[in-house]
Order: sequence, then structure tokens, then C-alpha cells
Amino acid sequence: MCLLALLLAGARAPAATDDDALAEQRAQFREARRSLQAGNLKTYRMIADQLVDYPLYPYLLHDFYRPRLATLKEEEIGDFLSRYGDLPMADELRRAWLRVLAQRSHWEKYLEYYTPQRDATLQCWQLLARIRTGRDAFLLEDARTLWLSGESQPAQCDPAFERLYQSGLVTAEVVWQRIGLAMQKGNTGLADVLGRRLPAEERVWMTRWLAVHNNPGKSLRDVHFEDTPIARTILLHGMRRLVRQSVDQSAARWHELREAYAFPPAERAAIDRMLALRAASTRSPKTRELLDAVDNAFVDEDILQARLRSALADHDWDALLRWTEGAVPTDEATRGQWLYWRARTLEVAGRSEEARATFTIAAKERNYYGFLAADRAAIPYDLNHNPLPEDLEGWQQISGLPAVRRARELYLLGMTQSARREWHHALNSMTSYQMQIAAMVAAGWGWHDRVILTMGQAGAYDDLILRFPTPYEEELRRYADKRALDLAWVFALVRAESAFMEDARSPAGALGLMQVMPMTGRETARSIGLRAFVPEQLTRADVNVPIGTAYLKQMLDRFDGNMILATAAYNAGPGNVSRWIPRADCVEPDVWVEQIPITETRKYVQRILYYSSIYDWRLRREVRPVGQRMAAVQPARKDVAANRGCMAPTISMN
Repeated sequence: MCLLALLLAGARAPAATDDDALAEQRAQFREARRSLQAGNLKTYRMIADQLVDYPLYPYLLHDFYRPRLATLKEEEIGDFLSRYGDLPMADELRRAWLRVLAQRSHWEKYLEYYTPQRDATLQCWQLLARIRTGRDAFLLEDARTLWLSGESQPAQCDPAFERLYQSGLVTAEVVWQRIGLAMQKGNTGLADVLGRRLPAEERVWMTRWLAVHNNPGKSLRDVHFEDTPIARTILLHGMRRLVRQSVDQSAARWHELREAYAFPPAERAAIDRMLALRAASTRSPKTRELLDAVDNAFVDEDILQARLRSALADHDWDALLRWTEGAVPTDEATRGQWLYWRARTLEVAGRSEEARATFTIAAKERNYYGFLAADRAAIPYDLNHNPLPEDLEGWQQISGLPAVRRARELYLLGMTQSARREWHHALNSMTSYQMQIAAMVAAGWGWHDRVILTMGQAGAYDDLILRFPTPYEEELRRYADKRALDLAWVFALVRAESAFMEDARSPAGALGLMQVMPMTGRETARSIGLRAFVPEQLTRADVNVPIGTAYLKQMLDRFDGNMILATAAYNAGPGNVSRWIPRADCVEPDVWVEQIPITETRKYVQRILYYSSIYDWRLRREVRPVGQRMAAVQPARKDVAANRGCMAPTISMN
């Protein structure tokens, strides 16, 4: 039995006596927190004194200190920060303590406890503390670094900035640098104020820049600036603004400007790229011309995708053949996509041998495009599963790290947010290999979302057992069978939605394993007869899975069993998918997926399709080719489809 199997079976868990002791301390920790919350400080102290050796003892101290900073003795908070200052939960306590010290003008102590902070006010107070205590070394340099921001800085910085102005370090060149940062953020008020610090002869350029920013269409018409660096900066700024407003107008202005001014090649290419992408997103008649104008040396995933969508929408395989000429991209994000569509264009052009050779190269990749390429070339999938080596010593070392021990206790206590912070803190000091061992440790706890995310952070993609776990299998299998859904598809969707995080909450408000929106949850619960439903129940697998699978089944039925449409609808909503269905022509499935206008949804569909094949393998089933899960997209007008004999494409070149 491999090491991972032993761990998952509990064979490498802590010794029984250790685990029993930790379980008892865990119960005491809960009781101490309850006592503290109830204001029963005597009981809290009595229990806390017995937990000095428990991994989460610092959390008990933190919870006691945080609301009492104003009355604490400096020695108490000092001792805590000295002992536990590198713990994640200490960061917020340190920030709060620094504010107390600043309000008391205890500047020596402020510097003693200060560590590098992102909060601008705390940074400004640190500069002020150095002024008040006479620590001038590198003060002006640090003040200038803080001053060089596109945002207005807090008033606490004013004393340091005044010294900076008096020093002569704020030259016109430096002022222009900050003006540029402000204009990038659209902070014209700050830029205008900064312009008053420029020499009189240069202020006209600030006036011109503001005019170009406020009305690029008018300001860039018949412009006659001398060809200087500041002029080119202003013109490029104006072009970026104009591109967002009008493709036709910006294309005309750019044609004139790029001939008249010596823009650096990278800046020139950036505007070409921006203009082409804007044209493609608005379906401008100039799209083809502008996409052609992008130098192939600057083609990235976005340009490739725009070219693909444009050519496929127009059924222009000749353009796509031309656009995929040249060297294969080295960027992993574009390589597989480029190879697949290059092979497809060769296939359409009748160059079968070249197409097969290119499909064969693409098929080496374990992703959506690689699997599709293997389908078309009739090549078995090479899943390339490569498990981590058995390294018990490494596992024991990682398991014993203080941060990992704290993360485990927090996880077992259900304090998942704090547990995730500790886990992330632990990963910060690990090598890629150590992260992979840590993922194995988390797998032994059943903490699958951290396993998946940790393997990704480590850049380790070949241990498919770790990366594609099968928790909640009984629940998922029961409802997949009940709804007549493909179990591997359901697993793939759950992994993509939440990484098996039962309490997942998206910024948009989606909840739980299958990331169900509250309104969708209410409607679906009603449709399946689930009574007394409240959205908060969606963070429980026993509620989320029945509702999520029922909604997925609704999408599948709504789109006549077409899995790619149902998958897209689950992510983007059925209304969007209905609008994306062609009115009159049948569309091959790979072509339809490539043209999904929402990038997130397009990649989501692609991920789930190839995840499904991997989950076939994980569930010990026959691996179903991606192409077999993809049906041609029938036109909305069924009579047209019948007349034209819409057929799904062949998935193999044999």
C-alpha cells in the first residue's frame, strides 16, 4: 500500500496517546473561548493556564488581548508580539497596537514594534516616528518611495513630505513620474495639484494631458505636439482612453499618430493589441484588419482567442490558417490551444498528414485541448499520473511544523478561516517539494480544498489522486444516480466550483460545494419539495448536493441533453446560453465552446469537460473521451436544422 493510501487510512496519524491528549486540549480550548466570550475571566484564566503547551494557546491570548489593548500593560503586548509576532493572527493585533502607540505619541515604542506594513497610515506614522526620534537615515528616500503613488496619501505623511519638498529631491522628473501614476488611475485632481510643482514652462503639458484625458476624441484630432517623451506619453494615454470609447475613431487617430511619432515598439504593440481586442469584443467590421496588424511577437492568449473567435464566427478557416503559421508559442497558456486549432485548420485545408502530426503533438498535453486532439487523432489519453514518492521522514517533518500543527487544530475545531490563514503562512517558507508533502499531509486530514490549492501553488500537476480527490462520494453518487447524471461530470463540476470546500462562499454570494446562488436554491428546493429551506443550509453537503444536482439536471433537460450547453448554463445562466445558441446554423461543439463570449465561462466549460475524463479514471470507470461528452449545438430554429441536416462532427481522423 502506498504512503498516501496509508495516510488516508489513518495509519500515519499521531500516536493514540498524543491524539487523545490533543483531543482533550481541544475540548478545553473550546471551553476557554466560551468562558472568555461570556466574560467569565476566572474560568478562562484557569483553563488557559493548563493549555500553555497547546498549539493554539496563542489564540487564547490574542482573543483576550485584542479588545483590551487600551488597558494592557506594554510588557504584556510586548511579550506576546515577541513570542508570537510571526503568527498570522498577530498581524491585526500589531496593527491595532501601533495605532494605540501613535495616538499616544509613543514614537520610540512605535518604532520598536513596527514591521513593514501595507497600510499607508501606518507607514506615514513610521516616518513621523523617525522624525520625532531623530532617526533620519534614509528618511527622505523612504518618504519619496511613499510619495510616488497614484493616490493621495494620508495627512500623517505631511511632515515627512514637507521635508522631502525642502530637500530638493522632488525634481520635475520625479513630479512627472507621480503625475503619470495618478493619471493611470484616473486621479486627475491629484495630477492637477502635482502639476503646480512643475516649472512654469512645463505646466502647459499638464494642461494638455488633462484635456486629452477628458476628451480624447477631440484632443487627438489634428494634434501637432512636438515629438518628445512627454508628448508620446500623453498621446498614448489618450489613445488608451479613446479605444474604450470608439473603435472606428481610435483606429483612424492611431493610424495617423503611429506614423507621426516615434513610439517605442512595445508601446506601439500595446495599442495595436488593445485596439484589436476592443474591435473583436464589439464585433467591429475592422476586427480582421486590426487583428492582422498585431505583431506576432506580441501575440498572447487574449489575441489568439480573439483571432480564433473572429475566424470561427466568420467560418474563415483561411484566416485562421494564416494566423497559426509560424513557431509554436512557448507560453503554456496558449501552446495547447494554438496546436489544436492549427491542426483543425490543416484538417479543413485537406492537409491530413500535417494535421495528424500536429494533433499528436497537442495530445501530449493533459488538458482540454490535449484530450480533444487525442480524440481527433484516435490516440488513447496519456493521463501521466505520477504519484509523489513515499517520504515518511518528509511527511513527519512537515506534520510537525508549528504552523501546520496549528492549522490542523483549527481545522478540526471548525475554525476554517483561521486554519486557512495558518496553512498559507506555513506554505510561505516551503519549497515546491515540501508543499507537495504538505498537500499529502492535508489529504490525510481530509482537507481536500487545501490539497488541491497547495498542489497548484507548488506547480505540481502529475499526482492525479491528490489533485482529483473523491470526497462526498456517497452523497454525489446517490443524487447523480437519482437525477440520471454522469457522476464523473458531477465530480468535475464540484471540483471546479468549490474544490470540495463545503463552506465555500463566492464574492457573488454562491454557497457550498456546488456553489448554488440563494435565489436558485430557493426555487430549486421548492421544485424538489424540500421544505423549510433557508439559504444558509447550502453550506451543508446534505442540502447543497440535492439542490445543486437538481438544478444541473434542469439545465441538462432545458438544453436537450447537451452537456456543454448545460455546463455553460450552470456557470453563466440559461438566459445567456440561449442567446449564444445560433439562430440558423448547426455549430460544431469545439467551435461553439471556443466562441463563448465570457472568458470565465469558456474556461469553466473546458475545465469541466477534461476533468470529467480524469474523474472517469479516478472512479475506476472506462475513460470517456471528451469528444463524446460534446454534442453539436443545434440552431434555435429547429426547422432550419431539419432542412440542413445538422450533424455532430466526426471526432476521429480515422
